[in-house]
Amino acid sequence: MRLTGRSIALALSAGGLLVALTACAATGGPAVNQPGEFTGKIVGPLEFGQPGEGAGLKAYGLELATPLTLNDKAECGEQTTAVLAVESAAVAAYVGKTVVLRATPYCRVSRSGKYHLKDVSVR
Repeated sequence: MRLTGRSIALALSAGGLLVALTACAATGGPAVNQPGEFTGKIVGPLEFGQPGEGAGLKAYGLELATPLTLNDKAECGEQTTAVLAVESAAVAAYVGKTVVLRATPYCRVSRSGKYHLKDVSVR
């Protein structure tokens, strides 16, 4: 079998794709407490948590096109959600619109026991 420049390039390209896919699979989704970009529709304001117990939180939400799994390996653990609470009133002007947010997901144990987005900016 004779290798040509094209077959070598194709093999390297496929190998690079395999490495990239493996890296994505190993991370298990976005990192908690690390900034990232999240795309979805702004909804709300919504109630998050248990309002009857005084621990609830009213905030806008980012409704994701596909559910997202986050895991801090601590208090919140692994959770899959289709809506993330957005801790910023700046998104009010975007209700009903699809946006890209630059934000940091984190576990909000004290108010809801769920993942929220902080340090939010609209792209």
